[in-house]
Amino acid sequence: MFKGQIKHEVEDHGGPKIPKNLPNSVMREINYTFTLLFSVAICVIGNSFLYGYNIGVVNNPAGVIRVFYVETIMIRKGLLPENWFEIKDQYLEMMENMKMQNLTVNLTVISDTSNATAPGNASGFNISETMATIKYVSENDDKVELLWSVTVAIFVLFGMIGAFASGKFADYFGRKKGMIIITVIMFLAAICGGIPIVARSFEVIIVHRALVGLHCGLNVSLASLYLAEISPKKIRGAIGTCHQLFITIGILWSNIMGVSKLAGTHKQWPWVFIFNAFPALICLVAMPFCPESPRYLLINRGDEETARHGLKSLRGYLDVEDEIDEMKVEARKSQSVKQFSLKELLTSPELRVPIIIACCLQIAQQFSGINAVMSYSSFMYENAGVDLKLIEWIVCLTSLINMLTTLPAVPMIEKLGRRMLLLFPMVLMAVSFVILTIFHNLQYDEGLQGSRHIFAIIGIVAMHTYVIGFAVGLESHEGICIFAIHWSACVSPNLYIVFSVTENHEGICIFAIHWSACKAMRGFVYLPFIGVLVLALVFIWFMVPETKNKTFDQIAASIHKGGRNQDNMLNHEGEELQSMKA
Repeated sequence: MFKGQIKHEVEDHGGPKIPKNLPNSVMREINYTFTLLFSVAICVIGNSFLYGYNIGVVNNPAGVIRVFYVETIMIRKGLLPENWFEIKDQYLEMMENMKMQNLTVNLTVISDTSNATAPGNASGFNISETMATIKYVSENDDKVELLWSVTVAIFVLFGMIGAFASGKFADYFGRKKGMIIITVIMFLAAICGGIPIVARSFEVIIVHRALVGLHCGLNVSLASLYLAEISPKKIRGAIGTCHQLFITIGILWSNIMGVSKLAGTHKQWPWVFIFNAFPALICLVAMPFCPESPRYLLINRGDEETARHGLKSLRGYLDVEDEIDEMKVEARKSQSVKQFSLKELLTSPELRVPIIIACCLQIAQQFSGINAVMSYSSFMYENAGVDLKLIEWIVCLTSLINMLTTLPAVPMIEKLGRRMLLLFPMVLMAVSFVILTIFHNLQYDEGLQGSRHIFAIIGIVAMHTYVIGFAVGLESHEGICIFAIHWSACVSPNLYIVFSVTENHEGICIFAIHWSACKAMRGFVYLPFIGVLVLALVFIWFMVPETKNKTFDQIAASIHKGGRNQDNMLNHEGEELQSMKA
């Protein structure tokens, strides 16, 4: 036996029985090589981080950006002077100076000049009153509401387009080269996001959101596939969770960037969009030094020698023939299976179950309420009675808890398995929303107004326990979908279409309607999410198998069998690999 190989026959010492003939990729000790860690780091910084960053980036600075929308529209209609932004900057700067000197000021401005003049000038208008009117319109005007909903939802719409094309894009260009190419999209997006004040245009913000949506739709699939395909089977779940971890780090950082003390001001908010260029630049510069996915090279390109060289670099072993053989088994099986059209895919009995599982899990994730929490949490906290001055910091706290909770999910997922980490946290999510619904409605009881502050605190706690449940549970489910879908994509690349449309269609619905739903349903806005969580719990209990220590092939077979006979499948694959080596 070569160095690092472990004998398949395991003695029974009275503990749990370990199946014989397990592949060496499962039994072998893991080497955390520099190449593996470097590749994972660059992948998640340049892709996963950006995906999370753009989920939360419009949350905290939403108020000042909506004000910019109103100001731009009013300037175009002639209701504000062309040099309004300069006038506003001078006024706010003067007010800040007066505040520092403990003075008060009431300035007016003549319509044809940018200089503030003495109060009482009959030919001018009061700046503070104008700004207050603009703010009121930004929060209550239906046209502004529609524009903002488009700005938020177009990210998901173009994400769907990107995800729609990601399968063929990944197979044509490769995982590594694909991630390098799409950095161009993010550079264009950063330019569009940086010029709205100079261009006097809110349309470029919508273009920016469309471009980052396209990038994120492509990168989330490319990154997930790359991480799954370069990682040793034994820690595939943990490395997949690193993808989720950096999504949460991105959300946290976007909320921090957007606070009023940093870039969430009337002059600095474009920097929250410009920032996208920096992680993309890191990916562009460093990704060429990472190896391409060995699985892609062998199965898609037929380049066995380059795949073997990449595996040696990633694993730190000279003999990687066991993984090469596993890939050959999967490649041979995929070549012998019929290629399905999109119509046949949706009606095929052999693919029906994995498609249903993947789509239902995506629906459960999207409609569990997390997109509403991450994108509209500031509005939800305001609705729950939280002090307006504290909301932006509580939003950051929510993202911080989301990130910190993802950290223990990495070892937990390998110890407990993915299925258990779906079920129990989802119960916590449902209970949190029930509590939030109860105390949210109590705030509208006039006889309990004295306890409103306590209800707000309970609401904050319940929102954070929900986030904890999501971070440990549904947030880490993506791996099972990617594994099963990617295996089935060997059968038909059209499965990417079904998966992407399902995931992003639900996201569009959430982003587009949740703000209005908050206003219409008030304290009962969480009830639909509770219903989805209960249905998802029942579905997962009966339909979703465990994925721990399995190949793509085993996961797909386990799905077809409802998660049963898993030991037999492990033994069968081990015997097949042994026969190949013999």
